[in-house]
Amino acid sequence: MGTTALILAAGEGTRMKSALPKVAHRVLGMPMVSHVVRAVRAAGAERVVVVTGHGALTVEALLGDSGVEFVRQREQHGTGHAVLCAEPLLGGSDGSLLVVAGDCPLFTPDTLGALIAEREREAAAAVVLTTRLADPTGYGRIVRAGMGGITGIVEDCDLEPEQRRITEVNTSTYCFDARALFEHLQKLDNGNAQGEYYLTDIIGILRAEGLTVGALEAADATETLGVNSRVQLAEAERVLQRRINERHMLAGVTMIAPDLVWIGPDVRLGTDVVIEPMTMLLGSTTVDDDCILGPDVRLIDSVVGRGCVVDSSIITGGTIADGATVGPYAHIRSDSDTGSGAPRGGGYGTL
Repeated sequence: MGTTALILAAGEGTRMKSALPKVAHRVLGMPMVSHVVRAVRAAGAERVVVVTGHGALTVEALLGDSGVEFVRQREQHGTGHAVLCAEPLLGGSDGSLLVVAGDCPLFTPDTLGALIAEREREAAAAVVLTTRLADPTGYGRIVRAGMGGITGIVEDCDLEPEQRRITEVNTSTYCFDARALFEHLQKLDNGNAQGEYYLTDIIGILRAEGLTVGALEAADATETLGVNSRVQLAEAERVLQRRINERHMLAGVTMIAPDLVWIGPDVRLGTDVVIEPMTMLLGSTTVDDDCILGPDVRLIDSVVGRGCVVDSSIITGGTIADGATVGPYAHIRSDSDTGSGAPRGGGYGTL
């Protein structure tokens, strides 16, 4: 049976004001959609399918070596329509189908894994991931019956006045029984203010058929942040920056000013590394024990040996030998490295 993940990444993202597809914008050096692919895989998805549309060639090129499958949504008619586009590929599937938006880069595998486990434990047709927000404006609201069961999800633009007081919101993240979903998906219609096929409407359809629909509330609302503007992109980067930095500090890294340090998700750091302000470590960078980095250092796809000092320098694809001192004002590229006999002092240009 197993779990399949379907990532919806076809939208244009007009509020980003960009020629780049929304999900291709980077958070700490990695495209948003790549963060989502990693999270669903770590949560237990054996198969990952990405629905592309606007800027499809760009998005597919970004994920081309990640082993995912692609489905094209050539015209965008809503989230329900996006899932319908995947029916030829997934319609005969059994087991759990995790549906996640490609513009939600902050989900952790623990939360997505809990969503899958909840659906399987309850043998539910669907489980919706929800959260509570002080200001739910713009989000679909979770509508519950008197005893607390979910009866449906109402989009913000279709809310009745009394429903606007609801603070529990839909995160656009679901785990379905794959067979139950595709058996009922054709019942969606576009009789709403936007004229679109909402995936949210499937919850009411499943309930009307007497099938079990559950909800799991995310403990940390910041995980559910969707990125629809440059402002939200910056917010997502701040959240991920803080999360990654705290993990490294708890593992034995010192940061003089954590808010002024940016570390990508693939960076590996040894113990007793000291990172001074205005330092960026991105890509596949690896730093061994007892190094001092900064201030004003940028390392991309580089290897730094044990006991090194790197000051006010840029290293891209470089290798720094154990005990070396680099900078200030050095620029090392992938066609050079510092060995035991290499220059260790400052100076402009390439070492």
